[in-house]
Amino acid sequence: MTSAPSAPKPFQIAAAVIGNALEWYDFIVFGFFAVIIARLFFPSESQYASLLLTTATFGVGFFMRPVGGILLGIYADRWGRQHSCSSSV
Repeated sequence: MTSAPSAPKPFQIAAAVIGNALEWYDFIVFGFFAVIIARLFFPSESQYASLLLTTATFGVGFFMRPVGGILLGIYADRWGRQHSCSSSV
């Protein structure tokens, strides 16, 4: 059984660094705009409640990202990557 040739090491490292940088960029942008997002999407009498709801929404998304990866990974193992990618879109 022959396997597909793997990508060269420098390319894999660069891809990992770029992916990690984009993920942290997402977190930083959210942090800078958290107060504005709270005011626009969660209007409330209390500014703290709005900010808490905004942070909770971010926390739920942060928690569900690996859960979705695990569930889609199990689905892909059973029915193939094509079906998994189609269902995630």
